[in-house]
Amino acid sequence: MALDRDLRALGADMFFDLPSITVIGGQSAGKSSLVEAVSGINVPRDSGTCTRCPMECTMSSLAETWTCKISLRFDYDSLGTKLPDTLGVIPFGPTITDKRAVELWLRRAQAAILSPHLEPQDFWTKTENELRNPPPDAQRLPFSKNAVVVDLSDPKITDLSFVDLPGLIQNERPEVIEVVRDLAVSRITRQNTLILVTIPMSDDIQNQQAARLAKDADPAGERTIAVLTKPDVIGAGATGTRQTWKDTLEGAKDPLTHGYHCVRLPDDDERSRGISGAESERRATEYFDSTLPWKAVADRSRFGVANLTTFLSQLLVTRIETNLPTLRGKLEELLRQTNEELLELPAPPTSEPAAEVLLRVTAFCKAFHAAVFGDDHKSLSQNNRRVYLQFKADIRSTSPNFRPFPRHVDYVNPNITDLEPEDIGVSSHRAENIPIDLLDVRQVIADSTAWELPNHVPFDATKTLVLRFTSQWRSPSITCFESVVTTSAKLLDTLMHSHFSQFTQLETYIRILTQIELEKCHDQALKTLEKLLAFEKLPLFTQNTHQYLTESKAWLARYTSFQTNSWKYLRAEAHTQPGAFVEELVLMANVRAYWQIAYQRIIDYVPLAVEHEFSQRLANSLQEMLFADLLQGPDASAKMQELLIEEPSISTKRGLLKSRIARLEEIKQKLDALS
Repeated sequence: MALDRDLRALGADMFFDLPSITVIGGQSAGKSSLVEAVSGINVPRDSGTCTRCPMECTMSSLAETWTCKISLRFDYDSLGTKLPDTLGVIPFGPTITDKRAVELWLRRAQAAILSPHLEPQDFWTKTENELRNPPPDAQRLPFSKNAVVVDLSDPKITDLSFVDLPGLIQNERPEVIEVVRDLAVSRITRQNTLILVTIPMSDDIQNQQAARLAKDADPAGERTIAVLTKPDVIGAGATGTRQTWKDTLEGAKDPLTHGYHCVRLPDDDERSRGISGAESERRATEYFDSTLPWKAVADRSRFGVANLTTFLSQLLVTRIETNLPTLRGKLEELLRQTNEELLELPAPPTSEPAAEVLLRVTAFCKAFHAAVFGDDHKSLSQNNRRVYLQFKADIRSTSPNFRPFPRHVDYVNPNITDLEPEDIGVSSHRAENIPIDLLDVRQVIADSTAWELPNHVPFDATKTLVLRFTSQWRSPSITCFESVVTTSAKLLDTLMHSHFSQFTQLETYIRILTQIELEKCHDQALKTLEKLLAFEKLPLFTQNTHQYLTESKAWLARYTSFQTNSWKYLRAEAHTQPGAFVEELVLMANVRAYWQIAYQRIIDYVPLAVEHEFSQRLANSLQEMLFADLLQGPDASAKMQELLIEEPSISTKRGLLKSRIARLEEIKQKLDALS
């Protein structure tokens, strides 16, 4: 049994479903008396239901004197849901050396389990009367899956571990009955659980709820050990009943793989007089050896608490040894998973806070710089390229929507609506670009004419039409710019969290400084962008005369051809015939040619301005700015040490994982020693 004791002492039951014994039984089935007889301690007894949470008891003979330690195990929340990370066992009270004090401390421990909203220490000084009659508390639980853990050490004790559950009840509210039943079912359905079911001989076995639950959980009876209690309540004249229980005890009726045991436990008078365990066992042996039909049973190992305890201890060891290969496999897997979790956590801070901070800042700035220049985190440059492509389409949609025919209300061919060249990703013009026909252009010329000679088109007409289109470029340019800024800010946020989330104060500090620098670069880039857009106002200028003349000639030919070809579709008047709008067609062609050159400039210069004046400026200035602030002043080292206080949740999790690994390694060493 040393193996089971050692594994549980190392906390192996926190990580694995170790073979265990769970004691179930109904009220008045003698379950509490059996637990007392096996453990040698008194458990709380009240009228009605007293036990309201599991009690995990581990008995160890590896001791020089009798001692008892009580702990609390919180594995579930107040709703009974399994917690993802348990706190393990929490010591409760001092080491007990007086057996008479155990019952009161067990009451205190159970009260603490039922009130998880209070500190366990609040119950250390409670009296028995206070615990029996607690003040109203809406948050106090009626029952709990969390357990009171009892570690008994006694050189005279048999090594054994078991779990005692609240007694099954029937005369209570339905919801209370169901809670107690579910608590038992959740334990005994585990395939590594041996079910120790107490069955009083005062009632037929088929009528007892505990026996039915054990049968449902273990139909083949391979995990069930039945303990028959209260043999002395059957009158001497009830020979048929006695014979039925004798047949059951001998396996002739309702057989179980591990059979039945029969115990005679102290009655209320013997308990009140405090007879010793040895004396109680002597009286039980005398009773079984002198009373029919029990004295006629051949297998005497089926009688008495001592024989039951020895049998359970040996059975539990056998089950554990059988499970060792599976246990080793689970242990290796849990060790691997726990080590991986630990590796996923950031490394703990070094003893040089200033160097640590500056190294992290350098890595952060380097990562952003690499993203801006496309060396790493390529999603930034890829996103910006998509933004610039959309910007190009938006500028393309501002192209002059010239219609080289006069306005007429009655077109014979309604399909003549657009004569743009090949579509380069733009399905339509911007809403602001309403169609401009020959009469519209003629009106622009008229509005621009002052003292020009005949046949001279005023240059103001050209300026008016060009600016009508280029003035639309500011909105898509600003949209493009702000989109890049937003994407950069999101990447910075991701990088800051990646490099500094381990240190909340440092992350907040860097975030504030970075935001200030980002806004500074934003404002400077915006000024450059506004200046660039101003270049496309006045004067209208290009030295690319070859392209300008080529484009003008091509567009004039296109407009003239369209006018000529479309004339036959119109119910034309004299002034609409070909040759009536030469000046207007030439102006359309010149404006369209200039727009093309300006368009080609702007779709390159705006992205280049955004990249150089914002993205690259920020990437190049960020580290210098952060260093200057962090290293400023005589208390720079102290400031960085304060900033490098680790996020408590991370340090706590690292500590828990390291503790778990240490305990698992101990368990592994224990298992390896068995080889």
